[in-house]
Amino acid sequence: MTLREKQDEFLSDMEMFDTWADRFNYLISLAEKLPAEFPQHLLPFRIEGCQSKTCFKAYLNGNILFAEGWSNSAVMGGIIVAIMKIFNWMECREIQDTEIDFHIKSGLIDNLTPMRRAALEEIIRRITVLLK
Repeated sequence: MTLREKQDEFLSDMEMFDTWADRFNYLISLAEKLPAEFPQHLLPFRIEGCQSKTCFKAYLNGNILFAEGWSNSAVMGGIIVAIMKIFNWMECREIQDTEIDFHIKSGLIDNLTPMRRAALEEIIRRITVLLK
């Protein structure tokens, strides 16, 4: 599956719901896939300025991107799971050649609190910095 297809799949998932309350409940349900306990190895990758305890690490294995994260905020946890579904196992070149816009096209970025919005932007920045 291409990065465009994975982003479009996220958009389709979000469009299944009529209200933002339902969309946030969907994200909260995704967060259940994260470990219950904080993974200590992620502590150095904390998102600064985030009110919740949120960590995110993106790294390369060869030219393949992998991401992992955790949050004690269910909404941020769901966002992290969605990002891992979108970006894990993607080749660097494909990420470089594809606009990252799932958060804009879905309206997610415009419906987050300022702190969550900043955290999402930081997570995307951590992915794109690896590719330079």
